[in-house]
Amino acid sequence: MKVFHHWMKLAPWALSASLLVGCHPKRMAPPLEAEAPVALTAAEAEECRFKPPPPYQPTPEQNEKDQIYSLVAYAVVYRNWQEASVGVGVRGYNIGSVLVDPSGRLVCWARNAVGVTGNKTQHGEVRLMTNYLHNTTGGALGGGYTVYTTLEPCAMCSGMMTLMSVKSTVYGQADPDFGKALERLSFNSTAIHGFCSYPRGVTSGEVIHAIAERLDQGYARYMQTHPPVITDFLASPEARQIFADAEQQLLTFKVQFPSNQPVLDSALAFLQGVPREYTETPYTTNCQAP
Repeated sequence: MKVFHHWMKLAPWALSASLLVGCHPKRMAPPLEAEAPVALTAAEAEECRFKPPPPYQPTPEQNEKDQIYSLVAYAVVYRNWQEASVGVGVRGYNIGSVLVDPSGRLVCWARNAVGVTGNKTQHGEVRLMTNYLHNTTGGALGGGYTVYTTLEPCAMCSGMMTLMSVKSTVYGQADPDFGKALERLSFNSTAIHGFCSYPRGVTSGEVIHAIAERLDQGYARYMQTHPPVITDFLASPEARQIFADAEQQLLTFKVQFPSNQPVLDSALAFLQGVPREYTETPYTTNCQAP
């Protein structure tokens, strides 16, 4: 009887468990306890086939090139500036990008066009890559292409860069909310039972330039009195002035490294060929293989 009373006092889950092990309380399986995760050893973590890309650490000479290309991207946006981020007749956000091929030549440009197209996938980087690939015979962008974009890439654009084998991207403003997508793809979390780095990692970093600092600082101030929407900030008078200054800095740029003079000369010539008005895709103007 004592056994019977003990049996009847068991919780329903215990009764069900005892039925599975032979209908006897003494044979009931004890409740399972969660095991603490065990970190992998360094050797186990090294088993991943794909390694994270190298960090963005440009030499002084390369940094000057990155500044020139980034100033071109700012200027591309400024030459079709939108006074609002949304609304009737708005092309899209004040975000744009340029593509540099493995030889260091500017080969394409693009601006965000989510407004005029009514298509939220039409970010500048997406339009840049798809339009260039449409005009060339290549099916990807491997071999050393770099995307210079005015705003840190989102997850969609980062994913496309990754799958297209882009070597690196240099951005002109950090995005506190939608940024660091490429770093997340590259993160190796196997040491905590996560995943290896995604294949085809893309090096990503913010250009080392005063214009980028001004945009980051300006948005930080903007968020103190406005909702934290970076695309709204990019339609503000302060952002417009910063982009205007960026174009002017490009037009008056003086290289410190003589080897970068041809880079500057070609950048200025390239910018002159970029249309100021909205251009539907596909377009070949300043966007085709040299």
